[in-house]
Amino acid sequence: MELSRILGDSVTFPLGIPAQQVKSAFWTVNTTKSLVTVAAGNPPTVIVGETSYEGRLRVPESNLLQITSLRMEDTGTYSAKIITATDPIFRHFPLRVYKRVPKPTVLCDPVTCVNETCNYNLRCTVRDGGEHVTYNWTHTAEGAVVANKSILHISLSPRDAHLAVTCTAQNPASNSSTMASAKDLCAAPTTTTTTEKPPASQSASTTGIAVPIVIVIVGLLSIALWFVYTHKRKRASQKSRKSTSGPASSAGTYA
Repeated sequence: MELSRILGDSVTFPLGIPAQQVKSAFWTVNTTKSLVTVAAGNPPTVIVGETSYEGRLRVPESNLLQITSLRMEDTGTYSAKIITATDPIFRHFPLRVYKRVPKPTVLCDPVTCVNETCNYNLRCTVRDGGEHVTYNWTHTAEGAVVANKSILHISLSPRDAHLAVTCTAQNPASNSSTMASAKDLCAAPTTTTTTEKPPASQSASTTGIAVPIVIVIVGLLSIALWFVYTHKRKRASQKSRKSTSGPASSAGTYA
């Protein structure tokens, strides 16, 4: 039976033999690498043969072997040859190290609605979850479980407004779940109001109307200014004539 553990955790291989019967144990990994030799005693004598395991091997008893701070490359088959007072005994422990499954993300694909019933496609994914990730869906309305599917097809009517679904992502060593409301998750995006530029034809039309109006206004202002200027000159001229004729007339009378 394969042992499944999470990256960074530890694993213990029990020999299933009373400690007092074990004289020594020779451990190998993947049949070729000499891992460790354990001689019975209190405490047991431990000789590590594989440098990549230095500092990570524990032998709490002569009939146990523990590996801590597991790495992905620790995946393999661990074998032990146990020397007893009678015949040697062999044990084999397949080990597979997995990454911890992160919290899954639930997304909604495009929604189609007919006669107030909407059909949803919910997708469950995990990022960097490693190999052998499977998915289960739990439907709260019926308590049904949909296994080994990353996509859930679901139909909702208005009375199912509070329906929730749960996606569980798992590998042989860990699992993680996310609950979501299908109606909220798949709600239509809010429409935002934006100020749009008028079409080019409308802009050109507006410009065509505005230009003549500006010309007319400028013309009227020019005419008004001309009249004001002319009127001022006329008044100034009349004033000047009155001023000149006044003294000459007085002198003639006096003579």
